[in-house]
Amino acid sequence: MSKRMVIIWSALGFLSLGGGFGVGAYLVLRPVPPPAFAPKPEEAAPEEKGMLVYVPLEDQLAVAVAEQPVRVMLTLGVSVRGSLEELVVLQEAVKTKKAAVMAALLVAAQAEVVKGAEPAVLLERLPAPLRDAVNGVIGTAELPEPVEEVLITGLVTQ
Repeated sequence: MSKRMVIIWSALGFLSLGGGFGVGAYLVLRPVPPPAFAPKPEEAAPEEKGMLVYVPLEDQLAVAVAEQPVRVMLTLGVSVRGSLEELVVLQEAVKTKKAAVMAALLVAAQAEVVKGAEPAVLLERLPAPLRDAVNGVIGTAELPEPVEEVLITGLVTQ
């Protein structure tokens, strides 16, 4: 074999090996088009009933139950949605019924603490009964459920 043939065969071997890696790299690294997603159905925008306001309750709620040796201290807030006029009327109703609101919250909280006083469980179970209790006291015919959510901003068990 001549020197020229050795160079040609060496170059062909190098090109086939390098070319194989090049083609493989191209196939692996080429951009893949994203999958076609089903079109998302358009949802109707929820009807806004007014502005959403978060109101902290000034008094803490101390819950002690004879069946449980644990005392629970709750700091609460509520989210209320309504027009400005409705919120002013609601504020006056809460001021006049403050004792009834706190009593309803206490009864609802005691019913849940009797079932168990673990903080994680209370954080999960308490908001719905507390919301129903507040709405039962301050709800009106025009605004039957003014409180959308009860927020537990502080929970201490002793």
